[in-house]
Amino acid sequence: MKTTEEHRIIVRRVADFAFANTVNLPNLKELYKTHPKDWSKDIQKKFITKVHEGYKKAQILLIEQILNYQNLLKEKKESLKEYRRQRDSKNQKNIKIEIEIINQRLSTFSHIADGIAWLLIGGEIHIARRLHIGENSSKLLASSNIEHAKKVANEINKSPLDFALISDLTSFVQIGDLLIKHRNSVDIMELKEGDINDQIKEFIDKLEKNNKPVTDEVLNEKFDKKTVKQAKRMQRQNLRAERVIEIINKDKGIDPVSQTPIRISTPKIKTEGYQEEFIKLKKVLETKTWAYSVLENCLHIGMYRDEGIVLAGFAIEEILKKDTDNYIIIDWLSITNNLSQPLFAKPFPADFIVDLLTGKLRIILGLNLDNLIEFFNILGIETKWLSPKETAKAKQKAIRKGIVVINNRAISMKLPYLDGEALLSGGIISKILYDNVLPSNIALSMLSIENEEE
Repeated sequence: MKTTEEHRIIVRRVADFAFANTVNLPNLKELYKTHPKDWSKDIQKKFITKVHEGYKKAQILLIEQILNYQNLLKEKKESLKEYRRQRDSKNQKNIKIEIEIINQRLSTFSHIADGIAWLLIGGEIHIARRLHIGENSSKLLASSNIEHAKKVANEINKSPLDFALISDLTSFVQIGDLLIKHRNSVDIMELKEGDINDQIKEFIDKLEKNNKPVTDEVLNEKFDKKTVKQAKRMQRQNLRAERVIEIINKDKGIDPVSQTPIRISTPKIKTEGYQEEFIKLKKVLETKTWAYSVLENCLHIGMYRDEGIVLAGFAIEEILKKDTDNYIIIDWLSITNNLSQPLFAKPFPADFIVDLLTGKLRIILGLNLDNLIEFFNILGIETKWLSPKETAKAKQKAIRKGIVVINNRAISMKLPYLDGEALLSGGIISKILYDNVLPSNIALSMLSIENEEE
């Protein structure tokens, strides 16, 4: 397995292709002073070509690295089984550490692919959520149709103005095999191999061409039960893709998971983040091995390097425990496994991001929920803890999926656009901790909504 420094070099190389391939464009600084809409068609074409060229090079390296680490992970897991059989506790411990490192490196490379996907969909979190349908995101490239996907992607990628991203490289794109960026639109492609799939596709295409419905009765007349099942699965996949494409390109449509109509509205309150706080703390780390701050009396941030990293495991939690039993704490590196704005979309220097992804830097975030409730009340949202009994009742309702429950209690909020209560959700917590939106901005945004939701 590669050393940490070797891994760091590879991560930086892939990330530079993916997100910095335009840095050598002539007159780039002058170009960025103007809006892309004001660029000439020739400049636009050169810029898009250079961006896509970087994506394509990054994708080749991502496939290589992910395949290598997935194969290595398989070997390590087999070794772990053998050490368990032998009851060799020392080697079990060592191999578990290696497996943990491999899994994090796989998450890092998928996070780079997530960053590319994020750019392809215009950095819209509501689109990212529609592309993620909640399936197990651990995909083994070797057992997928990766070779077919590579072949089709490479064919599409011959066009300098088009780019096809292989979905299995990402952690959140779970609809379609390829996410394709054309110059003015985004598309999703399902790939099917084999004679049976070809027959199904040809039959369905013929029906649709003649404006005939694809019913169970029609399918049963043509195919056996197993093939009918496959045909229905293909139909579901195609329908999901069509619905997501409509949402991406029109900001409205039918949600592919809930099947409910949605319309995306532009927020009335400008999003305010606290990313600059990370930059301030990183400056402190030039002379210290740790740095700490608290925002809005509820959000705790700890940043650590070198020997100070040992504090990351307990320092913030000890501070929170002194004030409350009701808190949430995360290692910010877990962003690589969270459906949120990727690190590469944030306004951080490349070295800062690579340091975080390769363990040279560690950030811990803690949220004091008692203080958050108090703060929301001050800002005008009536917020309170529910009792364990009230929480249990709320959890039984399907619409309450994703609610935050701490010590058997959820948090209710009364909002102007709702007749009843809303419960604090994981989505709100994710916006604070992973998207780095200030709690005050979250509250003001909710207060600004006027009877319309996604």
